Amino acid sequence: MGQSEYRIFVVLATVILLVFILGIIVFILQYHRRKLVYEKEKAQLNEQHIQELFQSRLEIQNQTMQNVGREIHDNVGQRLTLASIHANKLAYDNKFPEINDKIEEIGKIITESLADLRSISRNLTNANTDLAEFWDLVEEECKRVRSSEKCDVSCYFNTHDFTISNTNKNFLLRIIQEFLSNSLKHSECKNILLDFKYNAEGLVATIKDDGKGFDPNNSLRKPKEGIGLLNMKKRAELIGANFSLSSIVGDGTTLRIFIPQSKLNV
Repeated sequence: MGQSEYRIFVVLATVILLVFILGIIVFILQYHRRKLVYEKEKAQLNEQHIQELFQSRLEIQNQTMQNVGREIHDNVGQRLTLASIHANKLAYDNKFPEINDKIEEIGKIITESLADLRSISRNLTNANTDLAEFWDLVEEECKRVRSSEKCDVSCYFNTHDFTISNTNKNFLLRIIQEFLSNSLKHSECKNILLDFKYNAEGLVATIKDDGKGFDPNNSLRKPKEGIGLLNMKKRAELIGANFSLSSIVGDGTTLRIFIPQSKLNV
């Protein structure tokens, strides 16, 4: 083999080796790319499955709440109405003057209880949610908390000049109800502030109590205690909202929800 032939052989061998190495590199890169695509698709499918399961659970919960609300309205409400009629009739007939004041008081308690049950029934069945304005529904929740006489509630909207879909309205209202309920039950707060700000970017809802606070991470590790927090967070995720909850022991709890403009009427 001559010198020129040897050089040609070396060049060809080098080219073949480089092509082989390049082929291996391309294969490895394609393998990693396909692996990343597969893992991404798998993660998306898992997330979609989780979202569907949670959506199904929420639908079951909502259906159960509607059934309970109808039962309250159709059964318990009717019986309380009948009891109220009988109590008022006894007071009107004045057949027992020595206990007439007590009969009137009983009738008053039954009437007030009936009004509370009807309010609960409306909330459970969503009978007025789709038709009412969002700010009116929030104010109704505030009135409900004030009527408990456990704490004071303040509510502010920087504007009413915005629209929100019924789905977002229902989900956001449920989140607010969950926060208010937790504050009343656990926080020992004296004041709750609800602040809603709407601008070109979207709607920001900030809810804060001045209660004793808690450790969110510790609560989320306990399934029974963390289910309320998880439900609020998942509801926010389902409507494409950003969810942030912060709490410091001894310094109250703050919830912030941001619904982007693009998601507000979806």
